[in-house]
Amino acid sequence: MTALKPHLSYNYYWLAALVTAFTALTLYMAVSLGQDMQKYALQPQVYHFEDLLNEQTIGTIDQIESKQWRKNSNQNFGLTKSSQWLKVDFAKTQNNQVLEIDYAMLDNVQLWFRSKSESSRSGERYNIIQHYDLGDRLSFIQRPIIHDKFLVPLPDNVTDVQLLLRVQSDGPVKVPLRLWTKQNYIVYTASHRLFMGLFFGYMLAMGLINLFLFITTRSVMFITYAGYVFSFAMLIAAIHGLGYRFIWSESPWLQERITAVFAYMMMSFVLIFSSQILQLKTTSPRFHLLFRGFSLIYILCILGSLIVPYAIMIKLLLILLLFSIPVILLVSISLALKGSTIAKFFSAAWVVLLLSGLTAAADNFHWINLAVDSSYLLMVGATTETLLLALAVAASYSVQRLETKKAHKEAAQNELQAMQAQDEVIALQKQAQKDLEQEVKARTQEFENALAGLSKVHDELQGMSQTDMLTGLSNRRFFEEQIVIEAARSRREKQSLAIALLDIDHFKKVNDNYGHQCGDDCLIAFANTLKTVIKRPGDLLSRYGGEEFVVLLPNTTVDGAKSVLEKFRLAIEGLVVETHGHRIQFTVSAGVTSRVITDEQDSEKMLAFADKLLYQAKEAGRNCVVSSKSVSGNQTSDRH
Repeated sequence: MTALKPHLSYNYYWLAALVTAFTALTLYMAVSLGQDMQKYALQPQVYHFEDLLNEQTIGTIDQIESKQWRKNSNQNFGLTKSSQWLKVDFAKTQNNQVLEIDYAMLDNVQLWFRSKSESSRSGERYNIIQHYDLGDRLSFIQRPIIHDKFLVPLPDNVTDVQLLLRVQSDGPVKVPLRLWTKQNYIVYTASHRLFMGLFFGYMLAMGLINLFLFITTRSVMFITYAGYVFSFAMLIAAIHGLGYRFIWSESPWLQERITAVFAYMMMSFVLIFSSQILQLKTTSPRFHLLFRGFSLIYILCILGSLIVPYAIMIKLLLILLLFSIPVILLVSISLALKGSTIAKFFSAAWVVLLLSGLTAAADNFHWINLAVDSSYLLMVGATTETLLLALAVAASYSVQRLETKKAHKEAAQNELQAMQAQDEVIALQKQAQKDLEQEVKARTQEFENALAGLSKVHDELQGMSQTDMLTGLSNRRFFEEQIVIEAARSRREKQSLAIALLDIDHFKKVNDNYGHQCGDDCLIAFANTLKTVIKRPGDLLSRYGGEEFVVLLPNTTVDGAKSVLEKFRLAIEGLVVETHGHRIQFTVSAGVTSRVITDEQDSEKMLAFADKLLYQAKEAGRNCVVSSKSVSGNQTSDRH
């Protein structure tokens, strides 16, 4: 290998500084997110009990002696089949608080909010206020709050509340509990989404570039590297619950297995790519056969993950990683010591990924306790590793360029003796330069296309996050953003803002009598019917949750809003939904109010008041609209 010239060594120093700065930036973002999460953690208040025999229930758990409950500062229990019980006592709860379980891979989570019985203040008897069943073995739509993490609302304004959880999972059991106000959680989610967006955008760009390089060059190395990048990105999406939310939300069976599938898929691509970039087929045939054997084992494990229980496959994955990753690292280091510049970058890339991967694995299996989410560290390691691998390709090109310059110099020294040979070399050099310029131009165009595709995917994902997937209406999150905007406009322009809540009457009977699929068809038909009534571009119709919908009517008085809602009611009263051999009819009740916004809290009060009016409509016999005009705290209502 040709010795590196001084200016080239300086270039490597600059590259090392670039990689270090990039890693430090991503690590800083990960640590900042971890600090934000630590602010709202419930660790000091959590008590833990391990049910080794899995025999305790909500009816028997109070018989456990108090000394068997121990304070737990880190809800990471590793791989275990035992049921883990957690309890937290709250002096008082508020309706603007949500509880987050920040680990999306749990199979079964049962959660109860309980209050002490009026007849016994000794703490031995409780009344259940709310109960939630969560976990990946349930359909995603069954979650009380549609989110990639497990979120539940706290009871409204209740004192002496006890939170009780029972958790059991085939994989690692982590139950990091955090208590957020809705406003703080929105702020945190924005930072979290930015970090995740940067990661997935970076991985998508790297994958697409290598995919395009494969299409143009037909080099298998590029397609295997693209496969590795895409499978790693999907693995992170599965770990964070994003895949279950946006891709396979109707398949709990797939959610239970998909993490192992992507992990094995990623390692199979890694082994094939490593053998190719290190040219093991020619430099080390024995290691080439060893890498091929490992890759075949991982491919078989991909199929096995669809059949064999997840707990077995995740343990097998750990065993295989303990053998295969050190082999990859040792082979690349041995080639680096022999002078291979590509192997040096490759070794550095795998050292970074190995450290982050081992740290994340140690945290998941409860060998160490980290202050940040271990998956964030894995993402930092992955982005740094892909950058180093890209530098390995650049180093390969740099070595080839030096060799070309050396050949040109030798040809120049023999110019007097071999003029014809020199002319041929110059011609070849010009052709090579022309081909290189065309290749660079083509790669630049492909990169621009990749960025355009990434922007399009980003816009589509943003649209999905603001749209209810069933009805096609805007979702609650988008409504909550818009109501802030419209409230500010009403306050600024002194124009009335109307808010209405609608609820399908006796919708539970529709689901019970005809099934949830018919119920979903009714919700779709309901939404499509209301769309035909909405005429103004500024009016907003959103799904608020379940069979409840909300309407936002800017610059509309209570009489005008009442007229629109009455059109809604008449349209639904005449609606007949034909689905699965059934003819289904139903009605709708609504509560509507309007006023000029004068205070930042008015929109929340109006929404709560509209909900109260909706309740009055239900009490009045349903299939009616109850309206109210709120003026300086005085309210008048009218029922139709």
